[in-house]
Amino acid sequence: MADFLGDPKFPNKAIQSTRGLKIRYFQNLYKQYSRLEFTHIQDRPFAIAGVESRLCKAYGVKGGYGIFDDGLGNGLFHRSLLWRRGEEEPAPGLSAISFPLEGRILVPSWSWMAYRGSIDYCDPPFEGADWEKNGISPPWTRGGVNNQTAETMHRDAGNELVAIARNYYPAGSSMGEVNLIYDTELTKSDGNSSKVRCVIVAKSKDGKTDKEKTHYVLIVMSTKLKGAAGDEIYKRVGAGHMLGKYIALDKPGKRIRIL
Repeated sequence: MADFLGDPKFPNKAIQSTRGLKIRYFQNLYKQYSRLEFTHIQDRPFAIAGVESRLCKAYGVKGGYGIFDDGLGNGLFHRSLLWRRGEEEPAPGLSAISFPLEGRILVPSWSWMAYRGSIDYCDPPFEGADWEKNGISPPWTRGGVNNQTAETMHRDAGNELVAIARNYYPAGSSMGEVNLIYDTELTKSDGNSSKVRCVIVAKSKDGKTDKEKTHYVLIVMSTKLKGAAGDEIYKRVGAGHMLGKYIALDKPGKRIRIL
């Protein structure tokens, strides 16, 4: 990591690395960045905007808000989304950053840039997961925003994720079968609420049936608001993994937007 950051021709070394090292590079970069202290926490998404823009161009990908995307089914978008609250974060966990209303800035809840506090990643094993191709999509693949950086983080940017949300029932699980990490202590208490659902991001390749496979998910909560297309607006409140048998896989799920 120090070798990459010390590259005088940044990000050349990152570009020339293997795919696995590229992923570890941006994950470690963001993990370190999330642990920095800011005099004004509202600067958090803006201070790294130039680096993010250069990485998008160097990797030949789309993205923004701390998320990279190299195309449907390739997994970079999915891995980027699976950030989680850092293990060392004390109660009550992450806290949402309050951006000035006059700036008309909105960093979506699915981005770690919207929060104060450190992050890590829920990492499916390399070459050991199938990525959800139809159940979740970013705005830049729907003709919406393209490479949303700090300069374009506006409230009218159309920066929702479109996803399929499902009910989940973790009660009664055995050790290791469910590991859900809520962003804040407040939402943890709502874990079994009817307004909280999960969005499948990936599932492991091992296991004979979907119920036996490990599913990597985002945890989302209803805001009771409606989008322009009539879809209900949800916000992200956590991430983690659980066996498929704890998810309502036998039902079609609900189309939502995550803002």
